Amino acid sequence: MARVSSKERYVTKVYDLFRKKGLKLTMDDIAAELKLTKKTLYNNFNSKEELMRTVMQFIIEDIEFKINLSLSQGKNAIEALFHTSSMMNKTLEQIGPLLLTDSSRYLPDLKVLDHSNRVSFYSRIIYENLERGMAEGLYRVDLNKDLTSLFFTSAMAKIYSWNGSYIYLKDPFLFHSELVRYHLESVVNEDGRKILRSYVQK
Repeated sequence: MARVSSKERYVTKVYDLFRKKGLKLTMDDIAAELKLTKKTLYNNFNSKEELMRTVMQFIIEDIEFKINLSLSQGKNAIEALFHTSSMMNKTLEQIGPLLLTDSSRYLPDLKVLDHSNRVSFYSRIIYENLERGMAEGLYRVDLNKDLTSLFFTSAMAKIYSWNGSYIYLKDPFLFHSELVRYHLESVVNEDGRKILRSYVQK
C-alpha cells in the first residue's frame, strides 16, 4: 500500500474545509480549524495560493479519474455518457456551489469546469465517445466530430457562470441529464435511438 504523505492528508482535510466554508479563510483560520500550527501549514505549502491550487488540482484529478471510470463501465457509447453524467452530478453536488463560486473569484485562471477548450480532457472524452458510438454503429456516420464535440463542451461550459455565481448548480442533475439527452438525440442513428429510448424510460 502506498504511503500517504502528511501533505496529501492536509489536502483532503483542507478540501473538506473549503467545501464547507469557502476559500476566504486565512492561513490562520485554516490552521485553527485543522488544529495545526501555521508553521506546519507553511512547511507543506509556501502560501495560501499554493494551498488553494493544490486542493483544486486534487479536485480536477479526482473528477477526471471518476470520468474515466464511468466511461469504462458503459457497455456502449450511449450508456457510457449516462454513467458519466450521473457521476458528474454527484461530484458537483459534493463539491458544492460555495467552493465552485469561490474558485472563480480567487483563482480566475483555474477554470475547473471549463469544458469549452477543444484540446481539454473534457473535449477529448466527448470526441472519443463519438468515435466509439460510430464504430459501434449507434451514432450517425455523417457527424462532424470536431464541431459536435465543441457544441457539447461549449454547453457544458455554461455551468461555469462568468459572474462567479453557479446558477446552473441549483439543479445540476437536471442540467446534465437534459444536456446529455439533447446531445444523444442529435447524434444517434436509428439503432442508437432504440437504445437511447430504453435509458430515457428508466
